[in-house]
Amino acid sequence: MINEIQSIDIDKVKKSGLPAWVFRDRDIYESERKSLYREGWVSIASAQQVNRSGDILPVHIAGNPLIVVRGKDNEIRVFHNVCRHKSAPLVDIDGGCIRASMLVCPYHKWSYKLDGQLLAAPCYYGNQETPISDDDKAGLGLVPVRFEIWWDTVFVNISGDAEDFDKFIKPLDDYLHGYDGNAIELVSATDYKGNANWKLMVDNFLDGYHVPFVHSQACKIESMLDQESLLLSDNIVGIRLAHGTANKLPKTSKPMPHFSGLNERLANTQQWFCLFPNTLFFVDPCWVQTIVIKPQSVSCSTETLSVYTVHPDAAHEDLEEDRFSLQQVLNGVNQQDVELLEKLQINRSSEAADSGNLVPVWDEVGSTFQQLWLKKMLEKNSTINAN
Repeated sequence: MINEIQSIDIDKVKKSGLPAWVFRDRDIYESERKSLYREGWVSIASAQQVNRSGDILPVHIAGNPLIVVRGKDNEIRVFHNVCRHKSAPLVDIDGGCIRASMLVCPYHKWSYKLDGQLLAAPCYYGNQETPISDDDKAGLGLVPVRFEIWWDTVFVNISGDAEDFDKFIKPLDDYLHGYDGNAIELVSATDYKGNANWKLMVDNFLDGYHVPFVHSQACKIESMLDQESLLLSDNIVGIRLAHGTANKLPKTSKPMPHFSGLNERLANTQQWFCLFPNTLFFVDPCWVQTIVIKPQSVSCSTETLSVYTVHPDAAHEDLEEDRFSLQQVLNGVNQQDVELLEKLQINRSSEAADSGNLVPVWDEVGSTFQQLWLKKMLEKNSTINAN
């Protein structure tokens, strides 16, 4: 694998993008799954999706079955969705968020508290009268996953040995000084499934060029002409429109309340980011959108798009229709992208795609993401081979 990745010409990537085969190659996907999605910080959900005690959300990302649980103590935890007996899933991955007082394996009825401790294992000693002892329970709790919550997004590090999350997120935290990330309130969280490679989904989000043509209901080409590239770190890239809200069509009939204390310089600014590898994050003065991309195979990905208001006054009943309108518009745009990406997967995987030509004024950020992918894949695979 390392030889194939080393054969990728960085100058060719800058001119035409990543070669077609990396969007269709199963070995590449397996390498991404085991390194990028296991060893880095990846998002899996919005914390407000599990807003009540007993809420349990199953997530399947790059071959990793996980659950996000809000316990009876109101604390969020993340576990592998794997019973400690024979690894059966505790929660159906297609069932969406459920509520329960405990987790029960459907295979042999081992049960677990919401904090992950083993509660019971029927007939563990071969008879019905003797319950499993506390000593035997002690090492059989659910396997926890290292996680952090930032701007309501749940990030996990499955391997447990990534850099500190604070260090990972610091460049964006510093850049967003003046915004109150604790003020955001979830309006909707909508799931999508698309037959497209996850890298294409990221690249599309970082492509401001297509917006006025594919989403003409949202903006005109003039709205995108002043885009500025944001290259914050080896993990965080994005785009800034200093006059984004002023130059775009309104998404609601009445203005939505904006972030408290937002200075005049940011009053019309829109900016969006990719937190490598799979977190897409859009900040408007009056709303926030996150898209969590969850690879399922080399050519299939699921997404969860979450829409937030940013000020307590936005919860007023007079703005109910506008909150609905906001999430409808944003989800409508995303649905258009999903449909387009399924077609792009077919063409972007063909050899003819290697003759593409990127446009520097529009494609700098997307190209930077693809160069970051190449850099990280070379680093990860070199380390694996060395060991």
